[in-house]
Amino acid sequence: MTLKNAYKPYFKIGVAISALNLYTPAHMRLLTEQFCSFTCENDMKPVNMLDVIKNRADAAKYNTDPALNFDRARPYLDFAKASGIAMRGHTLVWHNQTPEWFFHEEYNPALPYASRDVMLERLRNYIKGVLEFVQKEYPGVIYAWDVVNEAIDEGDMRKSLWLRNVGRDFVLKAFEYAREYAAPGVSLFYNDYETADEQKRDLIIDKILKPLIERGLIDGMGMQSHLLMDHPDPALFDKALRMYGALGLEIQITELDMHNNDPSDESMRALGERYAKFFKILVDAKKEGAADITSVTFWNLLDEGSWLTGFRKETSYPLLFRGRCEAKKAYYDVVRVALESAGRAEVEHWELIANDEDFEAKMPMHINKEGENTMKEVYDFLKACGVYYLATVEDDQPRVRPFGTIDMFDGGLYIQTGKVKDVSKQLQKNPKAEICAFMDGQWLRVAGKLVRDDRREAKVHMLDAYPNLKGMYSADDDNTEVLRFEDAIATFSSFGGPSRTFKI
Repeated sequence: MTLKNAYKPYFKIGVAISALNLYTPAHMRLLTEQFCSFTCENDMKPVNMLDVIKNRADAAKYNTDPALNFDRARPYLDFAKASGIAMRGHTLVWHNQTPEWFFHEEYNPALPYASRDVMLERLRNYIKGVLEFVQKEYPGVIYAWDVVNEAIDEGDMRKSLWLRNVGRDFVLKAFEYAREYAAPGVSLFYNDYETADEQKRDLIIDKILKPLIERGLIDGMGMQSHLLMDHPDPALFDKALRMYGALGLEIQITELDMHNNDPSDESMRALGERYAKFFKILVDAKKEGAADITSVTFWNLLDEGSWLTGFRKETSYPLLFRGRCEAKKAYYDVVRVALESAGRAEVEHWELIANDEDFEAKMPMHINKEGENTMKEVYDFLKACGVYYLATVEDDQPRVRPFGTIDMFDGGLYIQTGKVKDVSKQLQKNPKAEICAFMDGQWLRVAGKLVRDDRREAKVHMLDAYPNLKGMYSADDDNTEVLRFEDAIATFSSFGGPSRTFKI
């Protein structure tokens, strides 16, 4: 008996996954055997859906209708569509993992914040763009969305850029737009943490849920449920669950884990016992009709992949599976709750059948096809970054410094410096170089040879692109130097996402 089958009479059992999980065959076998729902842990958050290059390169065009990039979301959606496993969308509006430049005029953090009217249009069109993409290309795949995440903090509305730039009604507006564009049958959720805390519970109900319910804009309450071994009190959790349920909303446990820094057998037994208490609360509330719980989602597959180790700054062992997809005691305790509630037999032993190769992550390497505009993509990224780092070699010692010039001319990618500088002397002795730039969770490396181009028109083109340099450099002096990348390889990378590599 698996998790999803044991709880089928009650609610979906889901799990959050990362790109590493997605491309590790054994992890996906664990998912398909044990779970009937999943959430994309990070790759569908705004920072990974907003196209930073397009938005900042052509801010006038995208001023109120932000350009989106679905490259990181597609693999998860493709898997869901192919496997028939339901998917939760997470998350449309959040103060975190939404880049600050999104809130500024011309998407430029050096400029003032955009007006309320502009931000409302950006909000509307962002939600519209995401929902229409998913519903057109992957109809029926996503059954619920976290529309707004974590809007309450410290006894009031969180002091976020959404609150600052839009106002206290940004939650209402987000749900208004989501209701307008969501397909029929897709449930819209408010999602938050510490939802059993009495003060926060009451604020969520009064400031968020009731106004949305009155307007028919919300379907469900998401209780994240990042639990500790001694917090919250199960009785307070039960009370909050039933209070949210009494509002007539769906209830989903959206990010379940239980921080535990002790891997001993005794501690893992305690972990299982505490999980069992909370699952009994969920099952009893569902059976009694006190809360319409429709899904429970664990926040990652394995202990080793849990965000808690980084967040808590100590190794955490918070989930039901570990290592090579081995079921922990907590797994059997959780399954047992469902079986005992149904008057069924003892839970059976479960083991994943997989070989060593199945545990190797097979992250795809994207090689751009001939004719794709790869140089422009590299140029746009470096231009949007403003500053990148250039590494050269001096004898046997690497040298790194910030750089800010980048230009495209005559089919090549160029940088600029002065012949009197050490960087120029190093490149003339050894032209091998590499540049690296980082922006919004993505980084770019370009490695190759930087070769001097003495043509006057190449220097003029560079100085025209950076007129502020004309006070120090001239196309006709003996110092100005432009260098062209030759035999260069560019690689875009991100934490957890597939890399893309191509020649420029």
